[in-house]
Amino acid sequence: MFSLFFGSYLVKKNVITKEQFDAVLEYQKTTRVKLGLIAVAENLLTTKQADEVNQLQATMDKRFGDIAVEKGYLTDEQVGHLLSLQGNPYLLFTQSVVDKNILTLEQVNEQLEKYQSDHSFSSDDIDALKSGDIDLITPLFVKISEPYYYEYISLMVRNLVRFASTEIYFENAYRTNSYSSEHMAIQELKGEHAIFVSLAGNQNALLKVAIPYGKEEFETVDEDSYDAVCEFINCVNGLFASKLSHDNVDVDMLPPAFKDDAEITTENAFYVLPMTISGERIDLVLAIDHTISL
Repeated sequence: MFSLFFGSYLVKKNVITKEQFDAVLEYQKTTRVKLGLIAVAENLLTTKQADEVNQLQATMDKRFGDIAVEKGYLTDEQVGHLLSLQGNPYLLFTQSVVDKNILTLEQVNEQLEKYQSDHSFSSDDIDALKSGDIDLITPLFVKISEPYYYEYISLMVRNLVRFASTEIYFENAYRTNSYSSEHMAIQELKGEHAIFVSLAGNQNALLKVAIPYGKEEFETVDEDSYDAVCEFINCVNGLFASKLSHDNVDVDMLPPAFKDDAEITTENAFYVLPMTISGERIDLVLAIDHTISL
């Protein structure tokens, strides 16, 4: 997931091309982070020391870690720590761009510093992003203090990752009084709170949810594919309604619906979370305790 957030930033800044980014994502599926790169990234070895061990490994039937220990560059405990990081998303991305000769390790670190500065992220924020943990990443982009908004958005994102795709990233949530879209799958909850939820986007975007959740190869947005997206929203809303019930807040879920070429307007601003799922833009639209004009 780190690759999607940071890689998309690099594309927007014209540091790498979209074609290079796609190649990195594909390469990551079959690559494994080398211990030498991790050691340099963790400041346990210099680049010169790592290159030396790599050269020795080419002439000796020994593992990188064993040679580094024999040379006195690493301890057994440090090797164990490095091995535990081989699945780290940040290091996997770094390994991939280095292997593909797109960026050097130094350039990756330089761009990461710019990314941190541009987003006003702290060191802890960057560590959270590097971890790939969606529950740690979501608060970096969803800074909402109003009751229930953050809880709902977090629930929706977790379930998109679970049921639709792990290839998901999002930008900062924003407030607006109006929103329009080509296709909108919608559900409302009524009771002690009025909650309006929609997943909206073009045909390709909605199919990125409909196909994996409905387990059917839909080709267009029609009643069947809409039903799959609406069932997904209904599933998330059921979980949210259950959570509210535990808090002694009663809401009822209305039947899901769908609209084409629709526009939402309210007197008070609601929230939109722009997301990208498997390369397609889809928006989560969420309004709580607003009167919706649709």
